[in-house]
Amino acid sequence: MAMDFSNAALPAHYGLHFTPTFHSKIPPNIDPTSTTLPNPFIVVVTGAGKGLGYHISLAYASAGCSGLAISSRTSSDLDALASEISKIAEKRGTKIEVLKVVADVQSDSDVSNLEKEVRQKWGRVDVMIANAGVISKYVEAPSSSGSNLPRGIVQDADWARVLDINLNGVWRVSKAFVPLLSESKDGPQALISSCSMAAHSTISELTPIAYNVSKVAGMRLMECVANDHGEEGVQAFALHPGAVVTPQTKNHAGGQWSDILADDEGLAGAFCVWLTKEKREWLSGRYVSCNWNVKELEAKKDEIVKGNLLKYRMVV
Repeated sequence: MAMDFSNAALPAHYGLHFTPTFHSKIPPNIDPTSTTLPNPFIVVVTGAGKGLGYHISLAYASAGCSGLAISSRTSSDLDALASEISKIAEKRGTKIEVLKVVADVQSDSDVSNLEKEVRQKWGRVDVMIANAGVISKYVEAPSSSGSNLPRGIVQDADWARVLDINLNGVWRVSKAFVPLLSESKDGPQALISSCSMAAHSTISELTPIAYNVSKVAGMRLMECVANDHGEEGVQAFALHPGAVVTPQTKNHAGGQWSDILADDEGLAGAFCVWLTKEKREWLSGRYVSCNWNVKELEAKKDEIVKGNLLKYRMVV
């Protein structure tokens, strides 16, 4: 099957143009450097050492959070990120406490220890970003379209690892941190899972099956968390973080990848800051995209709530 990645070719249910205005770069009204977060404001980011998690962490630092717990599997990556956070804090003239925790979201004990360290240091968490994620390993022989991503269930031999990181990892993080989010009553109590607009696709050369299934399930997981823990104040969001060149995507081959992976690497972080700087119950349990215009999104509030939009449903 030939792949057509053009924006015009995407079906409406992908939600690409849910707001008429589409952003690939940070618009001024959500620039984190122009935001001042409440104090205290504690943020935890998994998969923070590289890619989107790195830039999401910097966005919260730029917005003046009081504490950042950064987690990844590589200590040296965390050291480099902590150094950049320190520079941002110095430039702002503020203090940001940084907690570095080496943790693998595939490990129950690592995730439990991350929660324990955050609880001991601050006794609260305002925003939990379940960002750690991977895509299936490349295949040796590209398809006729030039894609080096595995096509179909037979080629996608990376199923177990991808599901354990992208889905079970989000489940482990959610299970560990929902109680602390529930206790942090004076904050946004926000859980954000990194999902993907690409999960709407059933073309496996674009989204390998393991990745697709993990992200679809992650969206439903956020809906369930919102339903089950909303009365405790917990909000949960499934975030499309844009189409970005990251360590996971930089070696994608074939097709129009250079045109697709064109979003600003800082856009997702800026959107996260906007999403969580205050309570937004009307968006909790839903899919959101960092490419959307927030003013136009807010104008759709009544429509979203009345129609129960931005959730997975079967068309019958």
